[in-house]
Amino acid sequence: MAINKKTIKTILGLCLFFCINNTQAQFFKDIFKYSTFYAAYSQSNSIQDSRSFYVDQDNTLHETTKEVPADFIMTYGWRKLANFQYEDRNKFYIGEENNAGTRSNIGNVKGLEYLFQYSKGKNRGADFENQEAFIRYLAKWWLIKGEYQKNELVDLDYKSAEVRARFAIGKKLSLSIGAIWRTYDTAYGFNPIETYLEDNMWWNLAYDYAEHTDQLYQMVDPFTGQSLGYDYQWFDANGNLLSNSDLDYRNNVFQDVVNNYNKEQLSMISGFQQVSLISGLDFYHYRDKFWLHIYGNVLPYHYLLKGDKEYSYGNFVGDYLDFSAGAVLGLKITQKIGLYGEINLQRYWDREIRSIKAGVNIKI
Repeated sequence: MAINKKTIKTILGLCLFFCINNTQAQFFKDIFKYSTFYAAYSQSNSIQDSRSFYVDQDNTLHETTKEVPADFIMTYGWRKLANFQYEDRNKFYIGEENNAGTRSNIGNVKGLEYLFQYSKGKNRGADFENQEAFIRYLAKWWLIKGEYQKNELVDLDYKSAEVRARFAIGKKLSLSIGAIWRTYDTAYGFNPIETYLEDNMWWNLAYDYAEHTDQLYQMVDPFTGQSLGYDYQWFDANGNLLSNSDLDYRNNVFQDVVNNYNKEQLSMISGFQQVSLISGLDFYHYRDKFWLHIYGNVLPYHYLLKGDKEYSYGNFVGDYLDFSAGAVLGLKITQKIGLYGEINLQRYWDREIRSIKAGVNIKI
């Protein structure tokens, strides 16, 4: 039976269609394979202040203890991270893990790894929202990585992308060097109120920014009629009493004025982009009875690509060194006694994140 050109084109088209779809299916299969979706919620009592009371002029007792709501955190995430041999591969993920794979420059496997996580909660009465995105492709001689960090607990928010060359020294040591691009909106290192107070007195901010007014008055002992000195009452723009003394005003009112002023001034500064040199070191040793994983990165040189240089971090502190580092140690002294330790440090600009864990297990 003869096969015409139309039939051949149809067959070739169908073959191409199935090839493309199979390729796409395999591509998405590789992305999702071994990945985990997770969600978690935890809650605990917050630290409460000691009970406090106030007695009014009519001898009525009022409790003024500030109630702090419970701490909680709600987390959603999707991850594909190959656990190192010392990490528990059978645990339930809750989003509070210190993932060594996202901090080190090596992985337990080559190829694509990622982590996307969103957390929302309350800590000591303050609401917070954290976001983290990490994606990395690890090859034998190079790596590329993208990252997004938003941590409202330490006021750190940035995006980064990096490319590095990798050099293995033996089977346990790995070095890497390359460039990292970072973008951020906050003028780290700049404190508007500190700059303001260099040329102004604190009450000028209360007058000019908050539109508060003060009035001098004499304090008199009601029993003896003797003068107890002078102080100031403070009023808002509508004439409502805010405070009966300078001290009370500074402690309970003026701090909100300062916070609002800082927030407003910082919001007027545009974002920044910079590129930095980055180099890393990773050492990994694992045995059943002893393991040691050390990792670290340093960013010694920085070049501002975008943003007002006057408000750049380097303009306030001069040359500076950003870094991240960590270590995990495990030691089984005997079959019943074991030691464990973990430390993680990160300092970008003037924001620092630290976590330390250490423990001993004794089986009886």
